Amino acid sequence: MTFVAQPFEAIVGATNVLTDAQHRRLYSQDVFNGDDGPIVDAVIRPADTAEVSAVVKVAAAQGLAIAPRGGGVSYTKGYVPDRAGTVLIDLARLNRIHEIAADDLYITVGAGCTWQQAAESLKGSGLRAVMKGPISGTHATVGGVAAQNSASDNMAAILALEAVTADGRVIRTGSSAIGAKAGPFYRYYGPDLTGLLLGDTGTFAIKTALTLALEPEPRGAAFASIGFETLSAMSDIMVAIARSGIKCKTLGMDPVKNRTATKVGVKEGLGTLAKVITAARSVTEGLKQAAKIAVAGQNVLADIPWSLHVTVEGHDQPAADHALAALRPIWTHRGREIEPSVPIAMRARPYSIRGIVGIAGERWVPVHGVFPLSKAQRVVSATEDYFTRHKARLDRHKIDHSFLTMVLGNMWLIEPMFYWFDELSALHATVLGDKFAKFKDIPANPAARAVVKELRGELAALFKELGAVHSQLGKFYDFAGNISPDTYAVLTSIKDALDPERRLNPGNLGWG
Repeated sequence: MTFVAQPFEAIVGATNVLTDAQHRRLYSQDVFNGDDGPIVDAVIRPADTAEVSAVVKVAAAQGLAIAPRGGGVSYTKGYVPDRAGTVLIDLARLNRIHEIAADDLYITVGAGCTWQQAAESLKGSGLRAVMKGPISGTHATVGGVAAQNSASDNMAAILALEAVTADGRVIRTGSSAIGAKAGPFYRYYGPDLTGLLLGDTGTFAIKTALTLALEPEPRGAAFASIGFETLSAMSDIMVAIARSGIKCKTLGMDPVKNRTATKVGVKEGLGTLAKVITAARSVTEGLKQAAKIAVAGQNVLADIPWSLHVTVEGHDQPAADHALAALRPIWTHRGREIEPSVPIAMRARPYSIRGIVGIAGERWVPVHGVFPLSKAQRVVSATEDYFTRHKARLDRHKIDHSFLTMVLGNMWLIEPMFYWFDELSALHATVLGDKFAKFKDIPANPAARAVVKELRGELAALFKELGAVHSQLGKFYDFAGNISPDTYAVLTSIKDALDPERRLNPGNLGWG
């Protein structure tokens, strides 16, 4: 396995083959991993599917492993190399909007297109993607989310894929496999090859273009925020809302998140208020909403232990208001309604990267579990007991933690997050941009980092025992040990057929 640059440079140009130590180290990290592990031999930056195919063929000829990378803001070693002799394919240049088919309700984008870019391309059309993408959509890419299954409640809204296999073949899925005479309007044409390639963490094929279903933007939206004394009480209400049959978005926040949710810089805060005004049905309505948020300010969640934020959409405003009114009896006698500034602001400004570090520059890493609704209370009890048992150790190393909870269709998700002061990485510096300057002098804290790594692993193991499933599997969650041997054997046979030499993302999903 010897990397030779010239064949790659002939495909993508010399400026798109990065071999200096700084870039190789940068692209070998994610938000939590890779600071001191193996580094890639080179970073290759192709511009389209044809270049990806050619690059893959050259890598195979040189005996190199391949790590495809999207936005780079994951935290489960999804693209972090586990060995030398790996080249990283950075898909950021595959960011074109290929087609907006408004009449057929789909949009096709390059895998390197961010969720924010895709959303902005639809402005003024009256349409939006059915699949919304994660809050990190300023950097998270459509291809990365598809590979990591990061929005697992509505992955059916991905209609078609274009992808490159480990030997450089270009494949298309769904009706797009027919070609231009059909187009990528229908996913379920024969076996669901689209579904097979989703959530594979880049081990079956490299996604290069994706088609997303579109829907009309709803003309109505209603909001509520409710305070609770305990996580248990809030989770009960979230489950009851999910079982009501009324479609809505819910987000639960803990005391730590409540304290920091509104503590943003002046510039960012003004930007959010501007987005609220723009997103409203009218300038007057937007000004009213922005004024309420400004008045509520940092006090809206000050004395709220746990807060639940609800967004209900409707085909018009009366429909949204009616649906929210139907939900309100579920929480009236269990919680206290407060000004819904958080869900209004999040709907107006759905994408942000501020959460990649804590409010004071703390390093951050989450672990999550997705459970059936009936297990919510059992998981709450076990998770709170876990943190109680480790409180002294967390306090000793000044490690804080918080929780996010949400309902995804008929699934309940809990995501504990760890925060601790520690030197930020080169990846943090790149993603944060100008915001990094005030955090650059935080000293390294390897002892706390080691404790976080250990506790995070133990918590993932606890969730496994409780029956959790996960997205963003990468090399962190024990996928191979969590499913039945026969099922894993079938998946392994598919891996062997698509990538017999195990070149694509070795180490992910248990395949070395």
